[in-house]
This record gives sequence, C-alpha cells and structure tokens, in this order.
Amino acid sequence: MRHYDRLLAILAGIVVGLVLTASLGLVPRVNAAVGEPDFSERFADVAEEVMPSVVTITSAKIYEMPVRTWEPFWGDDFFDFFFGPHYVPRYHKKEFRQEALGSGVIVSEDGYILTNAHVVQDADEIKVHIGDETYDARLVGKDEKTDIAVLKVDADKKLPAAKLGDSDKIRVGEWVLAIGSPFRLEHTVTAGIISAKGRSRMGIADYEDFIQTDAAINPGNSGGALVNLRGEVIGINTAIFSRTGGNIGIGFAIPINLAKKVMDQIISHGRVIRGYLGVTIQDIDDDIAMALGLDSKKGALVASVVPSSPADDAGIRRGDVIIAVDDEPINDVEELRTKIANTEPGTKVKIKIIRNGKIITKRVKLGELPGEGQTETFAGGNNLGLTVKPLSPSDARRLGYDGDEGVLVTDVKPGSIADRAGVQPDDVLLEVNQIPIESPSDLAAALNQIKRDGVALFVVWRDGTTMYLATKM
Repeated sequence: MRHYDRLLAILAGIVVGLVLTASLGLVPRVNAAVGEPDFSERFADVAEEVMPSVVTITSAKIYEMPVRTWEPFWGDDFFDFFFGPHYVPRYHKKEFRQEALGSGVIVSEDGYILTNAHVVQDADEIKVHIGDETYDARLVGKDEKTDIAVLKVDADKKLPAAKLGDSDKIRVGEWVLAIGSPFRLEHTVTAGIISAKGRSRMGIADYEDFIQTDAAINPGNSGGALVNLRGEVIGINTAIFSRTGGNIGIGFAIPINLAKKVMDQIISHGRVIRGYLGVTIQDIDDDIAMALGLDSKKGALVASVVPSSPADDAGIRRGDVIIAVDDEPINDVEELRTKIANTEPGTKVKIKIIRNGKIITKRVKLGELPGEGQTETFAGGNNLGLTVKPLSPSDARRLGYDGDEGVLVTDVKPGSIADRAGVQPDDVLLEVNQIPIESPSDLAAALNQIKRDGVALFVVWRDGTTMYLATKM
C-alpha cells in the first residue's frame, strides 16, 4: 500500500508539472531566426552549405637576388703550386619565391572572389584552389584603406557563389561560424558569437568598422567567411588580436556591406571613390567639452576647414562640433570619417552641428576625396622618369614610415634621371633640389626649376633612413 501511495504521488507531481509548464509557457525555445531547436544540426547544415564557396588562396612574390660563388683563380696549377689555391668571387642571379596563404569567398558564379588586400600584397602570382582544381587568378583591384581585394578566375563552369547577408542587421551575441584555411587546413570551421560591432582604431586599416568575434581565427583565415546561422556571409575575416600569433578569442571581420560596396566600385571603376567633406577633425575630451560648454563628449570637433572645400562652401567653421549626418548620430571621429567616405561624391547630406551652444543644420554637397587611386606621371623636357602618388596612412604603415611629409614613388622608368640617381619604388620622396615635396603637384613645380644642364638632387626616405641621391640632368 505504501508503494502504491508513493506511485500516486509521483504521477500527481508529473501532472502538476505538465500543467504548470503549459500554463506558464515553459516549452523548449526555438531559435526564431532559423526555426531549428537543434543547433548542432543547424551548424552542420550551414557549414555544408557555405564551405564550397570558401576557397584557399596562395600568392607568391618572385624576386631575384645576387648569389656569390667562388671559382679557382684562372684555374692554373702554377699559381696553385706557389701560392696555394686562389679563388675569386663571381655573382649570378637566383630566383626566390616568397609565398603567402589566405582564404577567399566566391561572390559570383562567373568567378569574382572577395579576399583581403594583405593576402595578395605585391604578389606576382595568385592561385585560387577550389575543391580539387587550381586556377590562375587575376587581381581586379584592391583597396588597402579597407584591406579588401577583388580577384577574378575564369572557369568553364558556374562556381558556387555564397549568399551575402546584411551586416547592418547583426546583433551582439548572435551565433556565427568562421570558415577558411588556417595553416593550409582547407575548409576549417569554427563557431562563436559576435562579441562586438563597430570596432575601430585597431591599426589594421584606414577605415575600420570591424565585427569582433570569438570564433577561432588563425593565420590563413584572412579573407575567409564569417557566416550567420542563415548561411549568409556577414563579414570577411581579416585579423586577430594576439600576443602569440595564435587565436585567443579576439578576431575581426570586415562587415560584408562595406566589403561589397568596395568590391562594386573596384569592378565598376577600377578604384574606390569616396566622399569628401574638407575638414580636419578631432575627438572631444573632458577638458574640451567643458571649455566649449558641451553636455557630452560625443561628436567630432572641427579643427580646421579646407578653403573652397564642400565644408567651406556650406559655411562650416573651425570650432563647430559635428553631431549628426543625415540624422544619424556621430559619436567620434572614426564614425564621421567612415560615414562621409562611404557616401557617394555629389550626394547632398544634412550635417547637424553645435556652434556657440546652439544646434544648427548645414546642407553640404560632398566632393570626391582627393588622391583616391590617383597617380601622376611626369614627362616632358626634364623627364625624371618618376610615377608618384600621395602617401596614404596605409602606405606609411606598410613601410614603417612615421612622418607626414613626402609622396610615395610607385614606379621608376629604367634609364631615366631618377633611375640613374638611384631612386626606387616605395621610396618616400621628400625633396627635389631642396624644394619640399608634399604632393604630386609640388613635384611638377620643382621640375620647372631644374636647369637642363644642372644636377637633380633627391632626398628620399628608405627603410628607416633618409638619404641624398644626385645625378646630372
């Protein structure tokens, strides 16, 4: 009888529990985004769907170096007998290959592939490995300011293109998968969450708006896919924060909306066209906020205005604090730079500013950021044989140059005046005949002052050293 009472009590407890569960809505929670209560199955489905679209990229820089060998002096036994073997050095060129490894994402069936610019930096040869097949890839273009590159392969079949999501809609805490080829381990899949959005000032690129994730990312993952549980690519994996070189749970990906915008411009125009406001800006600290009578440190302080720029034409002044663009709040300098750069030149935007304690709205027609993808070649009677471009922060960072003057030498014509003097590509040109060079137009002006029978004197920065180079005209 006692056992019977105990059984009834257990059954009663189960019934009460079921009633409470039903009445309180305590049922297994289903992920509304994917409609699947079984995350393990969903992870496997997404990985299976996306992996064919993620490729391995190998690139190689080929260069020649002089190699010294030793040969017997004349090869004469007479000299060997009296003086011992004598050897003289001879030099020959030997070809070396410096290889790099990365990943990429197929974004179109006709062979366009997204990856990182640093994966194919200075590459003479790029190969894309898709399944068991290897293709020679053509570099359509790259944008070092965002670390995005676009490749193209010509296949005789349709390639498996990935679905691209909307990175503006991602949420912190959302599950993601990272897919790539770390250490040449193709189609490695790791899982994690979105740890943060809008990460900037990481020193990785000029324009930063990174997605942070704790999904394991390692060397070789660069250019691979960050994927949500709908099987959509929401980011291009780019870098990790690490003191050891391996994953410690802090990885960064470029939002796919930004990557796609850069890709579309590279394909359409061969370069990225960015908006231009024409101001020098700085962040606001506590002291500046107090001095200007501001309620918060949010916004970007205008330190100077470029004459005849869009900002100047619209009446923006030094000391204004920009707090919104098209009603989108601006919290700091990075947000303003990114917002303006991502807006097409010619677009009219509303810029909300604080001036003397009052909120004012200015309408500005944005221009095109000068120097974007532009180079100038100088020819004519005093042809130096130089091709130069404005020195960007990403160029300076790549070279290890911490100055802010000079222009970057991108090409030197063989046999030209600059070549005879010893100027090389990737030199930072500081002066020509004691005339400071701050822009390509400064170099054009300096040319006009060099006499045909005079001497061309160059001051360049190279590998941490400033040097003078000279040759007769």
